[in-house]
Amino acid sequence: MGISRVFHGRVGEDGKLLLLEDEREMRDRYLHRLAGKPVDVTIRIHKEQRSLDQNAWIWGVAYPLIAEALGYDHHEHEDLHYALIDECFGRRFDARIGREVPNVRSSKLDTAVFSQYMEWLVRWAAQQGIVVPLPDEAEASHAA
Repeated sequence: MGISRVFHGRVGEDGKLLLLEDEREMRDRYLHRLAGKPVDVTIRIHKEQRSLDQNAWIWGVAYPLIAEALGYDHHEHEDLHYALIDECFGRRFDARIGREVPNVRSSKLDTAVFSQYMEWLVRWAAQQGIVVPLPDEAEASHAA
């Protein structure tokens, strides 16, 4: 039974934990299966990870346009992704392992920071002479 579950809630003004009511049935079933077992409880502030729409735009619009213009083939899009994440967010030296490491992990970017990355990417591409439409611009051009 090594599978953990995440349940959502918020902390009320009085400092009490309020769990989401629409998860109650699922939460109760899960906890019932753990009856009598010791558990660990972790509380952390919820962060929205990047959205499916953001992910679809980056891999379906931005990276293919940039990759084509720079001469990357389809199998190298991931290399391009990591290079651009490094260019945007930088690297730092980690003395524990004696090497440079990325400042961010792209999979951990929340929706707000990922939006900033998307806007940076469009500006960076423009400086290279590559036109990459933002999602709303891409949708508008398909609707016309």
